[in-house]
Amino acid sequence: MSISRRGRGIFEKSITPIVNLLAQLHVTPNMLTAAGLILTAMATPCYYLSRADPVYFLVSGALLAAGSFLDGLDGSLARLLGSQSNFGAFLDSFTDRISDSLIVLGFLLSGAVDAVLALGMLASSMLVSYARARAEGLGVSLKDVGVGERAVRLLAAIAATFTAYINSLTLFAAAIFITVVSIITVVQRFIATAAALRR
Repeated sequence: MSISRRGRGIFEKSITPIVNLLAQLHVTPNMLTAAGLILTAMATPCYYLSRADPVYFLVSGALLAAGSFLDGLDGSLARLLGSQSNFGAFLDSFTDRISDSLIVLGFLLSGAVDAVLALGMLASSMLVSYARARAEGLGVSLKDVGVGERAVRLLAAIAATFTAYINSLTLFAAAIFITVVSIITVVQRFIATAAALRR
């Protein structure tokens, strides 16, 4: 069992009371998905404002953490309500890609990451998702395949954003880390897919 899978299990158990409350309040999974995206979008300009005042790194980190948390609740709420749907799955995946792009843009706007590294971070992250989507379209499951799943990359981005308040070089380090683990994951998923399709 991968670290991220164990982490998801712990997360699922810990958020049960919150998910139950949201269900009672008639909150829908798609509402959570949209709210998560909005919070992440709000974090992006704060990265730019951090050039003038590092305290905005803390604001960005808080917004990014809150947005990621809400995004992590939508699947659990959908399962509880029995409202899982193909559209919901598509919307969740689609907004995840937008959020990932906004995070990269934020890193770039902060001035701590140059355009070349930002492009590498974005491209490698997108390839991770594309590899899984394409493989699953061919009937190959890549669940838990790879060291750089989205949860790992998000945690790295959030941690780096908070600690950038002390030293913005943490964003540069996180961008390199995310790029490297993404590339490793793409290779792992390529190998796994190729092996499955040759059987």
